[in-house]
Amino acid sequence: MSDPASPSPAGVAARVEAVIRDVLGLESAAVPATGRLREDLGADSVDAVMLVMALEREFHGKIADEHAAKLSTVEEVVDYVNLRIGEQALS
Repeated sequence: MSDPASPSPAGVAARVEAVIRDVLGLESAAVPATGRLREDLGADSVDAVMLVMALEREFHGKIADEHAAKLSTVEEVVDYVNLRIGEQALS
């Protein structure tokens, strides 16, 4: 049974997308789930670091460097955060 305090997957996706929009300075319609952070959304290496830090603040947890380096699409970030919330590492 899921923790009632845990955000829904859709809620997590909305929060992740909001963080991405904020860090990358994007309009709301510019964050498709299949969007690639670097190629489609224009994130550079500094943006990637800022994005990880913002996600850690938003979800109150740590994203290991080796995991962060593998996240290349919005969908992968959402899936990772949902998985980590399920493990109680992020909330």
